[in-house]
Amino acid sequence: MEADSIVTTDLFVSQHMSVLRESGIIDFFILITSSSSTPVTCLIILLTAILCAVVRQPYILIGLLVSTIGSTAFTFANKMAFQRARPIDILLQEHTHSFPSGHATISIALYGFLAYMAIRFSQSFINQVRILSLALLLCLLIGLSRIVLNEHYLSDVMGGFLVGTLWLTIAISMMEWLTARGRIDWRIVWSAPQRYMVWFSIIAGLIATFVYATIYQFPLLG
Repeated sequence: MEADSIVTTDLFVSQHMSVLRESGIIDFFILITSSSSTPVTCLIILLTAILCAVVRQPYILIGLLVSTIGSTAFTFANKMAFQRARPIDILLQEHTHSFPSGHATISIALYGFLAYMAIRFSQSFINQVRILSLALLLCLLIGLSRIVLNEHYLSDVMGGFLVGTLWLTIAISMMEWLTARGRIDWRIVWSAPQRYMVWFSIIAGLIATFVYATIYQFPLLG
């Protein structure tokens, strides 16, 4: 993090992102970054837990909690250890340290695990590819939003991605171990109400993201 090449790159990218402060893409990236805010992610975790209970697959919650709580605790510990200051031209004021990016971490740890769940439940290879592609795109956009909004340096986001990937790998390994022991059945038949609940959860997450951005994030621009 303190290597000359990394510091130089971080400052170069940050200075160029400052030019976008008045750009119209800022509103878009505020919405994107809000999708990995603490209130929204907590809501998504809660809805996922309820869904797991409805389909009678409670052991999936172990992986979900390991990935999200483990990565969050690890990120907090690293922030305290490194205590890196955020970029000077930060757009939305934050009160935590910069390295690693918590939003980048949780994007991989949470949305990556949700993508893993959806892929495991899906029986269609085409749908699995689509789910993976959408998850990767969302994670990349969330990481990019932290850079565009000058909330983090490039290396902060890369570090967050690595932390999230570490805990996601641990969680998926646990899920595969539980699956091998017969604790999880991915080949369940989804009823219509269960499918409606999935769509309800997705819509609720989108609405929560928009509300959070409107009430909390956009006012900070002033």
